[in-house]
Amino acid sequence: MNLQQIFIENLRKLRSEKDMSQMQLAEKCNTSANYISEIEMGRRIPSFEKIEKIAEALKIPPSQLFIDESAAENVEKKPDAKDYLQKMPANVKKELYSRFLALMKSDINALLDPNEY
Repeated sequence: MNLQQIFIENLRKLRSEKDMSQMQLAEKCNTSANYISEIEMGRRIPSFEKIEKIAEALKIPPSQLFIDESAAENVEKKPDAKDYLQKMPANVKKELYSRFLALMKSDINALLDPNEY
């Protein structure tokens, strides 16, 4: 999907989410409903000034009109520690937990050593 298509898709979606007709958006942007319609059909490309007015009318940052949500959905999430722990066998989790507690206890004892004061 190219940038113009992303813009058009986002404009339609955001306008619809705001329950705003093309006419209402046009009034807020001081333009015609026909102009908004032509933008949404890909027949017109708005200027930067018009994009700013559209974003202001929709009460969003202009950059939101250019975010490709379909690409963001296709990005694979990198596994984190929680993901590894969920897949870990119970006996390995138990051993890991035991070692972690032993290390914490050792560190706490070292911090509270009365000879250190």
